[in-house]
Amino acid sequence: MNRLLLLAAALVVTGVVHIACSVPECAYGNYSGSECRVAAENHRARIVTSGGVELKFVEPDAPDGPGWEALGLMEIRDGGVRARPAGLGDFAIAIDPGDTAATSMELLLDNVAPDATLSVGPVGALVELPFDGDGIRRTVTLPLDAGPVVLIGERACAADYHLVAGGDIQTNPMQFERILEDLHAELARDEALGEPLMGMVVLGDLAEMPTEEELRHIEDILQRSPIPVAVTPGNHDVHGDELALFNRVFGPGNYAFDVCRTKVVMLDSGTADLAPSIEARLPELLARGDADFLIAGTHYPPYAGRTGNGMRDEDAAWYLLAELVRNEADLVLAGHYHNWREFNAVRVGGGHIDQIVSGSLGAGQGAGTPHFGVTRLRFAGAEMTTCFVEMPEPGREPDDHGHGTGQIRFCEED
Repeated sequence: MNRLLLLAAALVVTGVVHIACSVPECAYGNYSGSECRVAAENHRARIVTSGGVELKFVEPDAPDGPGWEALGLMEIRDGGVRARPAGLGDFAIAIDPGDTAATSMELLLDNVAPDATLSVGPVGALVELPFDGDGIRRTVTLPLDAGPVVLIGERACAADYHLVAGGDIQTNPMQFERILEDLHAELARDEALGEPLMGMVVLGDLAEMPTEEELRHIEDILQRSPIPVAVTPGNHDVHGDELALFNRVFGPGNYAFDVCRTKVVMLDSGTADLAPSIEARLPELLARGDADFLIAGTHYPPYAGRTGNGMRDEDAAWYLLAELVRNEADLVLAGHYHNWREFNAVRVGGGHIDQIVSGSLGAGQGAGTPHFGVTRLRFAGAEMTTCFVEMPEPGREPDDHGHGTGQIRFCEED
């Protein structure tokens, strides 16, 4: 089936709930295929308990609409229901009690910012919930005796704010733990400046092998993060996978969310391509809307000309770049290349796009001094600025930035 027919089929299927499976191997559970992972991430965004209660992620600006969206993970865990919103901003979960005789149920929420306000109730009659949690984990009690309700999470925004990003943890989760520990200092620094750190974007290759043990280990580490984390898979997270393990542990790899004035679009390129149904949705996913800034996050750099590590599906890469330029995107973030590089004004047709490759969360970087850390993105007024925050390995202090690489643009000390 050629690309145009696949895109057309994907558009027909995705017109309802964005569930697609346009390749036959999905029927055999081959989640190394990008289209199969789309089906898996949609499946994992909704759950029905043994008591008949339905919980599903929905758009925060249309929480009472039909269907559901792949905006998070729902799972039964340790005898209860756990929900993990995928994005860094507002979220919504619709709850339909069905015919259950229970009057309430507990829901464990992961990856929710400590400053998020949670409210529950019928649409138009929400009641704010008290804070009950630790860090980015919350426990909420949902009413089941008032018919369908919605749980809304909302975050306040400052005029200026920050995000951090990076990819490629792989064989060095201990270094990634150090990076997360250092983010506590980054968080305090930004709060002192009145410019909150709103969250972290992880650009794939969370694990070296896509085993449940490795992925759950990274999940445990992420639960100690002081800020919510948005993730998308890399090739090491999905190759040879027959159980949709990445989606079972973290939820979707393809999704869009708004955080303050920035729209972030995460794209699953773990098999060096994009699912045909996601290609079909790119005009929708990358639509800027009211956002002042538009950023895409992917594992493989879509422009291979500068890194030699681009997507195997060059048509998908150029289609993505063309849509980014058409929507006047500000930046594409990628991993896969184990270092930090930026490429300004990459030409695409009659336009251009900036690209930063930040595969610096722990994976080996070859010969020479490694530079582990995160890309900091600062949004102030109409301007976005980026730089690299070094968080070195044990026993080494950050460089004085005179090491002469000529490639890494370090953040200036305040």
